[in-house]
Amino acid sequence: MQNPFALQIVERIEDASISARDFRALLYEFTQSLKDCVKREANESLQILAPVLASRNVSRASWVAEVCQAMVESGCDSQDLVRPLASGLKRAFEATLPLAAKLEKKLAPKLAAIEDPEKARRWIESAIRQLAVKLPKSVGSLKTIERFCHLAFQVYGQQVGSRPKVWKYLESSLGPMARWSRTVEDLRILLNLLENEPLVVIDLANKRGFVAKFGGMPDNVHFITLLMDTFVQQVVFGKPLVSYDVAQCAKGIGPCHVSDEVHGAWNVYTYRALNEMQRLPDPKDLTANKHWLWNDQTPNQIPVLHGHRIVFIGPPSYPRQWTFTRKFQHVSASIQVDYELNKLDLQMWLDRVMQANQHSLETQGVGS
Repeated sequence: MQNPFALQIVERIEDASISARDFRALLYEFTQSLKDCVKREANESLQILAPVLASRNVSRASWVAEVCQAMVESGCDSQDLVRPLASGLKRAFEATLPLAAKLEKKLAPKLAAIEDPEKARRWIESAIRQLAVKLPKSVGSLKTIERFCHLAFQVYGQQVGSRPKVWKYLESSLGPMARWSRTVEDLRILLNLLENEPLVVIDLANKRGFVAKFGGMPDNVHFITLLMDTFVQQVVFGKPLVSYDVAQCAKGIGPCHVSDEVHGAWNVYTYRALNEMQRLPDPKDLTANKHWLWNDQTPNQIPVLHGHRIVFIGPPSYPRQWTFTRKFQHVSASIQVDYELNKLDLQMWLDRVMQANQHSLETQGVGS
């Protein structure tokens, strides 16, 4: 039997004669009706509600998104929400385009001289409050976006394969607001996470390494943390470099924050660090830090060679430590090792890197 309250929500969401208060009361009645239903019935109700997320009444659709979020958190299948949620997001983002344009004109030149991100954030928030007088609907849409995004972090966190298509659909309308809203920027990051990305990791000093695929990591601190766990578990079989709790957290299991301290085990370099003698820079040579993977950078910035992101690990230049926090609650991350490198494999990759680096040097020489 179809949920009568879900059907009423579909019928009344764009009915101007229904007040916002009455519509919210209807949503409450719907949530109360779910208390005694089985999972199959809840999923059927969610399927009925899903198209409502694309409603022309964007504000009410975002209230429905809050209800859908609670349902997905309770175990309902999020697959049917992927497309209508993207449509609702697009409507909401397009409503903020006038605000984004004003902020770009008014604030962008001033922000160029500010290095403190928190100070820049306060300036942005202040400018948005001031613009609320002239652009009330556009500024008000930020709250609508937040409600949609809370559901989007769940749905697109779980539905990995949907992210590239959703990003392509939303890019033009999402992009202008990403600079001015942390929530929107986080959604941009989520939709652009690498998945099943080919990877080569080489421990040059010990002549070992592996080929793998990785994904789900929004920044290099996440990548490096999980790499330390993977390297010991898959290649070295020695003393763990990170605690069990940190490893589970980095994989997307359990809480988003772990208090255990992580101690950096290596310098992690891009392939461009390898010199003509097929060696890495001396760890005391801090001028080589242009080739390091910095924690606040992203895996997307690791250079690609022959279809693989290639990193070298070497002794650390100085002690590093951090506490690990996972950015997205509903996103799984992994480094799945395909095979370990034998001597021939290792030399093949070193030769490829040397050829690429030599070509780069020759090109620079011609350019000069």
